[in-house]
Amino acid sequence: MSELYTLKHSDLFLEFTRYITTHPKFSEQIPEGAEVILLDSRDKGYTSFMLKHAPKKDANVVFVDVGVLGPIRSRVKNPKIISRETAKKYTAKNGSSTRTRKSN
Repeated sequence: MSELYTLKHSDLFLEFTRYITTHPKFSEQIPEGAEVILLDSRDKGYTSFMLKHAPKKDANVVFVDVGVLGPIRSRVKNPKIISRETAKKYTAKNGSSTRTRKSN
């Protein structure tokens, strides 16, 4: 079960990082050097796991309930179905479709 919670924490960490990047005023509430423990009030098992593994002293520890996550959205814009022949033309125009690094 801890692997599941570790994966959840990774997802929440990524989303929280995105949040504080776009909401810098929120990060001002977090003392410099503090350890941030991300919690989810809707998931008791995950929250218990995180509290169990959090530092035992609350000094320099900040607990954040992540609230509600919005839906995951794709960044893809205007996709279109193409044929294999059209795809081959892309590689002919632009060279190889994958980049290779020259070795020194």
